[in-house]
Amino acid sequence: MRADVKLSLSVGVCTYNSEKYLPQQLDSILTQTVPVREIVVIDDASADKTVDILQDYAARYPGIFRIVRNEKNRGAKRNFEKVLSLCVGEVIFLSDHDDSWYPDKVERVLEHFDKHPEDQVVFSNAALMDENGAVLRPTLWDVAGFPAELRTFASTKDNLLRFLLKYGRIVTGATLAIKKDFVPGLLPFRLMHKIWHDAWIALVAANYRVLAYIDAPLMYYRVHSRQQVGWGYIQKISSIEAGNNLVSELTRREINGNCEEEDHVQLVHARRKRVRLVKRLGRFIQLDKNIADEIREECRQAEKAFRHAKPLSVRIAETIRKMFK
Repeated sequence: MRADVKLSLSVGVCTYNSEKYLPQQLDSILTQTVPVREIVVIDDASADKTVDILQDYAARYPGIFRIVRNEKNRGAKRNFEKVLSLCVGEVIFLSDHDDSWYPDKVERVLEHFDKHPEDQVVFSNAALMDENGAVLRPTLWDVAGFPAELRTFASTKDNLLRFLLKYGRIVTGATLAIKKDFVPGLLPFRLMHKIWHDAWIALVAANYRVLAYIDAPLMYYRVHSRQQVGWGYIQKISSIEAGNNLVSELTRREINGNCEEEDHVQLVHARRKRVRLVKRLGRFIQLDKNIADEIREECRQAEKAFRHAKPLSVRIAETIRKMFK
């Protein structure tokens, strides 16, 4: 693929009561340095002027927009499944309704696919802006738990899968680009505890070694309290701006393989969660055996240290507290 070749490109957008920010996002998509030829929008039964805005854009840009309006609210999972199935482009970009793309976002992604044809899914960093459009100092990856010092660890395909399984879901759906040929392997979405559509896409792609990231912001990601993740991000932004480092010393020691016995004790609950995730994923995909076994062995090591460090009554009480936290 080359950015200077006319490709079949699609953008999939899901909207819901989006009138405030939608025009800015659509304008940023329509003014890309590499033109987008298809924008598929699933509107989730909006009650404001969202559909009027979409119809106005469709009239002004004939042949580009395909608008599907749900009669009742169906939720993010079904809407993103539907938008992926309806997009016909060779490369599909997912988009939220309240962000704004850099002018060269599409071009940069296509350049990556051109240089790395083995990759099927790409995500990127993003600058953050508040509800009024003011740019914030931290980036999306800073608050999502993927700062520069951890990206060094996740720079290989194996370690990127390890990172996603061990340290959290750091891939944001609004930054994703997916090759159409890979879409059948992603559907239907298998959503689990704290696993949304973007985490599912990332884990499947990473497991098959076809996930990559572009280490640069390619868009402005809007943070506001009405988002599902908004309040948590706002708290983390405040912590970063206060000078705090969100990467714990324990995480650093574990990534660098420098854990002491007490570290294994502290990690026992996190490692139990990782084993549960491996089990859940294993119901739907053939998860990499070596890395899955590695996660199980690390959990056994932590369990052993936990048993040696604390009496049974304390272990039971602590485990119950963690289960309901």
